Amino acid sequence: HKAFQRMGLDYVVVKADTGVMGGLLSEEFQALSDIGEDILVLHEPSGYSTNLEIAGCVIEENHDDSEVLEKELVLTPNAKTIEEVTDFLQKDVKNFVKTLIYKIDEKFYAICLRGDLEVNEVKLQKLLEAVSVELASADDVVKLTNAPVGFAGPVNLKLPIIMDHQLTVMKNFIVGANQADHHLINVNLTDFTPEIIADIRTIKDGDMCENGQGPVSFKRGIEIGNTFKLGDKYSKAMNLYFADETNHLQPVMMGSYGIGIGRCLAAIVQQNHHDKGILWPKNLAPVQVAIVLINTKDEVQSEVAESLYNKLSQLPLDILLDDRKERPGVKFNDMDLIGAYARITVGKTIESNQVELKINGQDEVNLVSLDDIVDTITNLFN
Repeated sequence: HKAFQRMGLDYVVVKADTGVMGGLLSEEFQALSDIGEDILVLHEPSGYSTNLEIAGCVIEENHDDSEVLEKELVLTPNAKTIEEVTDFLQKDVKNFVKTLIYKIDEKFYAICLRGDLEVNEVKLQKLLEAVSVELASADDVVKLTNAPVGFAGPVNLKLPIIMDHQLTVMKNFIVGANQADHHLINVNLTDFTPEIIADIRTIKDGDMCENGQGPVSFKRGIEIGNTFKLGDKYSKAMNLYFADETNHLQPVMMGSYGIGIGRCLAAIVQQNHHDKGILWPKNLAPVQVAIVLINTKDEVQSEVAESLYNKLSQLPLDILLDDRKERPGVKFNDMDLIGAYARITVGKTIESNQVELKINGQDEVNLVSLDDIVDTITNLFN
């Protein structure tokens, strides 16, 4: 935490999938960014934070009190997608149950979930303790369902069925009929037998948080660090033990901790920039204080600028004196491009024993007495 805080990063810690590393628990440090590659699921009032891959989903209430109807085979010509079927039947997508054929560790499964929801393959993989999870090929779907892709359904299907738990509160829904151009309507849970009922879907923005304390919100993040609590998984495999106080051998408890230096730099720039350059946090700025001399021909200004440079150089800071024979605007722009955190301008205000102080990214320019400027800079960086 301290490292990321010193970098000035706006970040959150989220629970994450342990993946191939395995172990007991994994956490990711995610720098918030609208262009981040990861989706973070948050309920900020309760402190809930997790990666999209492992966010738990609760069953949405269904207030449908209609009676259970008999299933019926209906013709749905050229309607393969959920949108085409629901449009043809004039039904809401939430009345549809889609059946996807998956190949999981060389075994085929039918995965059933509500039409507007998406399969979470990480949850599937953990549920079955599988190595590989992939959609079956179109040829395999035809062989297993006797129908083209888009018409698979759970009724009379000779495959193990894994059903999302949201379906337990549904009734009179639409499914594929395992027959080209046909679907079944008014299907209910009594019409097929799932092998497993579990949470296998991907949470949506605005869904109820699994802790029941309110709806979640999504943010995007750039992963800048991670931790893995590995337990004794690798120590036992490597025969890594230690003798305890009773001289009995115990496996070493292991952990893995990583910081992505390149990712941190990218995240810092993404979070701190404007149209003139990078707004480096003060601890990371390549130049922490830039002294800009306006008139190099003015002896008083030159002496003050050099004296100020010598005094500030005694501080543990990176100081730059820009005494080039360039226009002030050129110097100011160059300091912005370099990313100088603070800019001291030595110009006509010297006549009143003052210099200008500006912080990069801020519009405000403050006049500071020459007698106070060293203390002001010291306090700024403490």
